[in-house]
Amino acid sequence: MMGMTMKRKCLQIFTYIIISIGAILMLLPFVWMISTSLKEPLTVYEIPIRWIPEVFKVENYKRLFTDYNFGLYIFNSIKICILNILGNVISCSLVAYGFSFCKHRYKNKIFVLLLATMMLPGVVTFFPQFILFNYMGWYGTTLPLWVPAFTGSAFYIFLLRQFFLTIPSELIDAAKMDGCSDIKILFNIVLPMSKPALMVIVIYNFMAVWNDFFGPLIYIIKEEQRTVAVALNYLKSTYEGTSSIPITMAASVLLIIPSLLIYFFGQSYVSRGIVFKGVEK
Repeated sequence: MMGMTMKRKCLQIFTYIIISIGAILMLLPFVWMISTSLKEPLTVYEIPIRWIPEVFKVENYKRLFTDYNFGLYIFNSIKICILNILGNVISCSLVAYGFSFCKHRYKNKIFVLLLATMMLPGVVTFFPQFILFNYMGWYGTTLPLWVPAFTGSAFYIFLLRQFFLTIPSELIDAAKMDGCSDIKILFNIVLPMSKPALMVIVIYNFMAVWNDFFGPLIYIIKEEQRTVAVALNYLKSTYEGTSSIPITMAASVLLIIPSLLIYFFGQSYVSRGIVFKGVEK
């Protein structure tokens, strides 16, 4: 018994060592990025690498707001993120409620057809969408970046529908007997009990929209409508961005921080929201 206990402890210690080494290797580029964002341009190329700068040049971050108008770009990204989150939560919850609790002869067949749309690559659907938005006069605006969110997403509908099925049907039946409409049941009973699944949608949607580069690059023309991801790319193509790596690294840090914060504070909801007790009634 003592021998088995020692083997288990040695195995655990070895596992922790391997995990720690892997974590350090993964964190090194991030630490270098933060360190470089606080350096002078010439000190970036020093060998060996100086991880802690002699002088912390916070001006690199200040210049992003004073010289490169990053405050406006951050506002644009946050606005598009909020609109996308609201659109997906409202539309997907309504559709998922219908698939979960409403009775319809072809409900399951329509749901399978909805899931089939997830098999279409984004590249295939992009060109018809672009032609449609251009025909509607939306090219050059931010409308294509958030209006489609109000039409729902197959993945988020599937996610909410599977979570809604874990809610006892007796609660829904009792609410209907008391005279509640489907809208009241959805917003007063179902959604308050589905906070983990809703938080998963908020986190995934925010990270996808915040880091989206392709969509804003295609549809946005005016500089005052740029998002952070597109602004970072334009910054890299300027003389300041190519000659002063700290400026680019400072912008990259600003781009990463919101995603880290929202995932850090919502990670408990992620693990709870993706586990379901049942998949079919």
